Amino acid sequence: MAIEEVCRIFQEYLRESIPHRLIAISKMEVVEQQCVEELYMPSIRAVTEKDIEQHTFYPNQRRDEVIRNIVKGIVRYAILSHRWCREGEVTLQEMISGSTKLGKPSSRHKLARFCQKAAEYGCGFAWADTCCIDRSNPSPEELNKAMPRMFRWYRNAHVCIVYLAESFTLDDFLCDSWFLQSWTLQELLAPVRVKFYGRTWRPIHNTRADNDKADRKLLAALSTGTGIPMQDIQCYWAGTERVREKLMWASRRTSRLAEDGAYSLLALFDVHMNVEYGIGDEAFGRLMEVLLQRSQECDMLAWAGIASTKYVFLPPSAQGYSAQYLDKSYNPSHDHYRLRGDQDMSVVDGRLRVKLLMVELHEATFGDEIPFLQSGYHACALLPKGLPSNVTMNHVSIVSSNNMSWRPSKLALGVVDYR
Repeated sequence: MAIEEVCRIFQEYLRESIPHRLIAISKMEVVEQQCVEELYMPSIRAVTEKDIEQHTFYPNQRRDEVIRNIVKGIVRYAILSHRWCREGEVTLQEMISGSTKLGKPSSRHKLARFCQKAAEYGCGFAWADTCCIDRSNPSPEELNKAMPRMFRWYRNAHVCIVYLAESFTLDDFLCDSWFLQSWTLQELLAPVRVKFYGRTWRPIHNTRADNDKADRKLLAALSTGTGIPMQDIQCYWAGTERVREKLMWASRRTSRLAEDGAYSLLALFDVHMNVEYGIGDEAFGRLMEVLLQRSQECDMLAWAGIASTKYVFLPPSAQGYSAQYLDKSYNPSHDHYRLRGDQDMSVVDGRLRVKLLMVELHEATFGDEIPFLQSGYHACALLPKGLPSNVTMNHVSIVSSNNMSWRPSKLALGVVDYR
């Protein structure tokens, strides 16, 4: 008798964790999830308590987690990561109508070879963004549903097959334009198993290995070429920590639409916002507004280049965090600088609201490095180049804790290297 709990988790997994359309490889047809459910339900009903026990690998492991892993092992699909062909790609409408033989030979060949490789990995289904998403007239509802889940789709795939149309070997694969696209960043980080194929559909490196993320030589090359630590490439977990570092990874990549530069990062930070096109760099500003409030990491304000038209304290895209523009000495690898002071930041009407430490300098002059103690803070009066000619320091009244007025002649503000 089927275990009801297993069937329920299986249906939840289909609904929440995999694409709602897939290519049935045996028929080369796009099918809805109902077809996937019908195909795998006999295998799901065959799961026994003994199977659950055998897949429990450590004490106190949650039962639903064990069942979910069993379901994931049964429902296998491959996912494609690639650059679109200039001639256009096979669309969902063409797959449905059966007119995929008309034109687009490069695209048809790529789709066929991808499905062939997926079958070699034991997958009965495959997913490609070209023909499994309706791009003819995508509704805001479909976009808002698909984009935040795309990271999950790549993470849960049995294998991600990366097709590098401009490369042949490990020696030239980092020059492929696949590494310059915004969307392919999450497609590199999300999957557990990845295999890179070159222009002729031969493996880029190790022909015997089924997972290039387990190959130390290829991992080292990826890390060098992308600036991403090997451990993150191998096992990345989405979240709103180390924001500036992740934006530096993204700064090497571009997108045809300004909005995609922001939306391609949503899943990497595990944040949600409405997907809207036609707003330009405001999309990146909206993303950064969410990240500022959630992460409270002050180094997000360390960027260079032109400012956003609406959020003047932020760059218009991740390119503002490009390492070539920034002072590499201010890229702390430790969290000690985040442990001091009030880190609360918020955005109000497109303006940044942040608390700054102000301390009296006494006899110190700009350029001196004289440590002093003020209200429990240890600070230095350090401005080696003096104040810019267009900036003046006014007398400021501050009310101390004992309600006594304090009028210092000079103040030091808690801003680091802000020009």
